[in-house]
Amino acid sequence: MLSQGTILLRIGFIILSLTNFGLLLENRQDKKSGILEISRCLVFVGVYKLGYLRSQISSLGYAYEV
Repeated sequence: MLSQGTILLRIGFIILSLTNFGLLLENRQDKKSGILEISRCLVFVGVYKLGYLRSQISSLGYAYEV
């Protein structure tokens, strides 16, 4: 079971990811899309390293590390 805060954070991360992917696919070359992508990647790595992304399937751990 996940807490309500965890679910909201995951939904926010998904929305941020989809928004940034849309900006990148539209070839918007402004600073906003680059900064969003760097921050998205740093947030993912930080959350993973803190141990909040543990999967029931052990082989997914290797995919997260890549």
